[in-house]
Amino acid sequence: MAGSPKFGRIDPLCWVVVVPMVVVSVVLIVFVGLRDVGIGLAVLAVLLLVFDSWANRPKPELDEDREERRPPPRAKPQAPRQRPAQQQPRARTPQQQQQRRQPQQRPRR
Repeated sequence: MAGSPKFGRIDPLCWVVVVPMVVVSVVLIVFVGLRDVGIGLAVLAVLLLVFDSWANRPKPELDEDREERRPPPRAKPQAPRQRPAQQQPRARTPQQQQQRRQPQQRPRR
């Protein structure tokens, strides 16, 4: 673990935030005259890059056998499960079929 890198690749989307921060800090230092604010913003941008690189560091590879860390495989079921039989629709009497075809009349108010 001592040989594992402490920092990784910087995410490309991190540059979308850092580049404008650096541009604004340069403008503040050179044109506006707010040297302290510009330097603070530039330091914040660098800290953001360092944090992103640290967060994307590669995970250390352990020399131990990976088989020891794996959970035991699940036992296979003895017999495959069968789906329950689907119910057949009930047969309707001719009267029920006619009632279903004819719309019901509503009582008038």
